[in-house]
Amino acid sequence: MRDPGHNTVTTVASSGASRPVISEPLDALSNPQVEDLLSPGLALWPRGAIWGTPDGEAPRRDTVIANLTRVLLAPFTYLYTRFWQVTREAFSATADETLENWEADFGLPDPCFPGDASRSERLARLQAKVAAAATITPADFIGLALSYGFEIEIEEPAVYECGFSECGGEHAVGDWRQEIYWIVRITDTAIYFFEAGEGELAADPLFSLGEAEALLCIFKRLSPGWTIPVIETE
Repeated sequence: MRDPGHNTVTTVASSGASRPVISEPLDALSNPQVEDLLSPGLALWPRGAIWGTPDGEAPRRDTVIANLTRVLLAPFTYLYTRFWQVTREAFSATADETLENWEADFGLPDPCFPGDASRSERLARLQAKVAAAATITPADFIGLALSYGFEIEIEEPAVYECGFSECGGEHAVGDWRQEIYWIVRITDTAIYFFEAGEGELAADPLFSLGEAEALLCIFKRLSPGWTIPVIETE
């Protein structure tokens, strides 16, 4: 028996929705200067008159031993900086040097995005691919589209059924097989039409949705097996 509450459902992006912001693992030793390490470095020297500290205190910053300490500490500034950069490579949101390794792990470049891409575009697509690991609900697909720079809403239509639906209600008139489709409405998307004198026969399509076609390609790959996503532009 049909559920009388089974009507057309439209899911929209919540107000204030935005791409997730990843905080970088920063601390005082992420990118230090020699002077930042000088005080703890001076504290490691022995105390005593022969070391220029008859009062038992650490050497002053204007002494010869302080200058020697600066020379010894210089390589550690590079070492700490590299350690911090390695930490950043452990997160897809801050990865850079290990981009190729990340892409190999996540099956990138994505066949839905043919052609060459800049490094910044590759990094953005990697972050979106990592975030798409669990895409199940309409809200998940909306969040995934947002990670690729698209603002969308999703409609799940219900087809009109005699003896069940109401005239003037939310059910659409059509074949029951239409319920396997779910409609993706993309905001501010241009349609590119074939132009005589500009387009090339057998090469350029009659019309194209541009980058939105890449989003549709991704949705088709991730959508439940009994459903088919289609795009409707506004």
